[in-house]
Amino acid sequence: MKKTVSITISGIIFNIEEDGYDVLRRYLDTISGYFTQSDGKDEIMADIEARIAELFQERMDDRKMVITAEDVEEVINVMGRPEEYVGEDTEFGSSTAGEGYRRRGSRRVY
Repeated sequence: MKKTVSITISGIIFNIEEDGYDVLRRYLDTISGYFTQSDGKDEIMADIEARIAELFQERMDDRKMVITAEDVEEVINVMGRPEEYVGEDTEFGSSTAGEGYRRRGSRRVY
C-alpha cells in the first residue's frame, strides 16, 4: 500500500502516489528554474502543466484512479527532459551581468 497525494494540475484534480509526486515536483521545479528570467515564464509553465494534465487524463479510466510513479516517468519521457528542449532554444552564458540566456530561435514546446 502506498500513500497518495491529491494535486491540482491545470485546474484538474489528480490522486498521485507520493513518490510520483516527488518526481513530478522536481521536474516542474527544474523547468521553472530554466525560465526564471523569461518574460513569459507563467504562460510557459501553464502550457506545460496543461499538457501534463492531458497526458494524465489519458491514463485514467474507471478502474485506474491513481497516477503512479511509472505514469509520471512515462509523461516525462513524452514531454522530454528540460535540458533537451531548453538547451536547443537558449544559449547559456554571461555576455552581460544578470543575463542568463539569449534566445537563438523560436520553437514551441508541446
